[in-house]
Amino acid sequence: MRSEPTQLLLEHVLEDMRQKVIAGDLAGLADLESGLADAMERQPPATADQAQRVRALASRNLGCLEAASRGVRAARRRLTEIRQAASGVVVVYDDQGRRTERPPEPPPRQRL
Repeated sequence: MRSEPTQLLLEHVLEDMRQKVIAGDLAGLADLESGLADAMERQPPATADQAQRVRALASRNLGCLEAASRGVRAARRRLTEIRQAASGVVVVYDDQGRRTERPPEPPPRQRL
């Protein structure tokens, strides 16, 4: 079974990718790109079981990447809101769901 070492290499690279995504090291994924391409290029025809394992790992990685992508988009939206508030603009929505921008309300006066 000569395909086993390469198969394990491919699985190892996919697992390394998952660990980088979970750790938030999205920039580190670029380091693994050449290793993944090399493992895929050297991969001899896989058995059904091997292909299923790789498919499961890739599917799991896809789920992690999609979740990371949603998190990055949410963080960007929040940073935009913070910058707008700091610049004197607040985004509000009316009861119809229409978006509008306006200056923030001054804090209420306190009684002594």
